[in-house]
Amino acid sequence: MCQKYDGKLNFATDAWTSPNHKAYMAITVHFEHEGKPMAMLLDLLEVPRSHTGANLAEGFLEVLRGFGVEDKVSNHKFLTSKKLTS
Repeated sequence: MCQKYDGKLNFATDAWTSPNHKAYMAITVHFEHEGKPMAMLLDLLEVPRSHTGANLAEGFLEVLRGFGVEDKVSNHKFLTSKKLTS
């Protein structure tokens, strides 16, 4: 559904550490479908390293690539970072 969506997608993330000290990040996607706002959980992943901005961005980008939607991000400025795109 997201790959075929004709337009840009918006994403939200939330990161936390569980009581057993594992770091997680949830990624949701938000868009409009037939005039109605839609929100879906795209992925929930374990972040194997500390949740620095770079590590979270790397995990986020991996999920976008996995779903084939990295070109549909509504504000893709951070995706052009040399470190993330190499």
